[in-house]
Amino acid sequence: MDREHVYKYLRTESAREKYMDVHLRHLTSPQKNPGDLFTLLTKLPVDCDSRNVPLLTWNHILNIMRDAYGIVPGTEHNIVLLKQPRMEIPVHTHTYFELIYVLSGTSVHYINQNAETFSEGDFCILPPPVRHSQISCPDGLAVKILVHPSAFTDICTGLLKGQDMLSHFLLDSIYNKNSEQYLLFRTDRNTDIRDRILDMFEEMLSADVFTDRIITGMLMTLLVKLSRSWQAAMESAPVKNVDHEILTFLQERYSTITLEELAEHLHYTVPYCSRYIKKLFGCTFSQLLNQIRFQNADLLLKNSGLTVNQISKMLGYENPENFMRAFKKKYHMTPSQYRDFHSSEEECRCGKEDVPPML
Repeated sequence: MDREHVYKYLRTESAREKYMDVHLRHLTSPQKNPGDLFTLLTKLPVDCDSRNVPLLTWNHILNIMRDAYGIVPGTEHNIVLLKQPRMEIPVHTHTYFELIYVLSGTSVHYINQNAETFSEGDFCILPPPVRHSQISCPDGLAVKILVHPSAFTDICTGLLKGQDMLSHFLLDSIYNKNSEQYLLFRTDRNTDIRDRILDMFEEMLSADVFTDRIITGMLMTLLVKLSRSWQAAMESAPVKNVDHEILTFLQERYSTITLEELAEHLHYTVPYCSRYIKKLFGCTFSQLLNQIRFQNADLLLKNSGLTVNQISKMLGYENPENFMRAFKKKYHMTPSQYRDFHSSEEECRCGKEDVPPML
């Protein structure tokens, strides 16, 4: 697979796309029955969120991917690259992260009911809670990078301690379940960024059992490149500085931090700080702290040789039994079982013979 074939694939409307376009134009009304449209596209029933907006899950995306590529069942995918459809897509939200890159022309979206026109070279990151829709764009050519939330968290963990806008955005997107913030890089047709995204798409088109890990590494490098070189060309929905301050403070002190210490740092009373966190993040201080601790536990169990006792102390648990009990309640297995499971899964993936390419 070379670059010419990638462009040919992106520019050519497949037989399935032609069929779906005709079917959707004549047999459905996207604005009147958006849930029916997404159910038709994904071959799975679509639920709605608390705002009665159609909600797409990772299983919906895997179904679209299998149809688009004829993928071999059982191959793991935490990142999926797809051509952006040119048809009208009604308002929806999703449980995964959606990254949009415009290769040529323009692409018009409504994000949180605000019109946004993406031009060639624009790269937008939409976190799960964001409501968005797409206007029909017959002349636009764009790529979507869809990322499972756990994979997105793993990719971004190394970027969370920065003081740039991307780090602020990532913190808010991962921990603030109510955030509707989005981030837009205007790269002005930069060839390096475009080539990196096309390389990812090329890898997707000739996938094997290593593809998911390769694309994961490529995406992390891409995000760091964007942050370093395009800081001045970033645009974002308003960011609450206090949100980021709270999350940064917890990230840096998660092993020992208390609600009283956080309240003192913010110059809040303890009761007000408690209520503010509940309103902001939709969970209590303890629940938010546990999210951060377990995210770090996940990474340490998968990627370090530290013992469970050592990890429990690093996370702030004086008694390892308390850590193991809390971990089992969340993951339905002990930390040791969790580590063994992911270790054997990795060995299994590495030991498999290459699967046939998708195309």
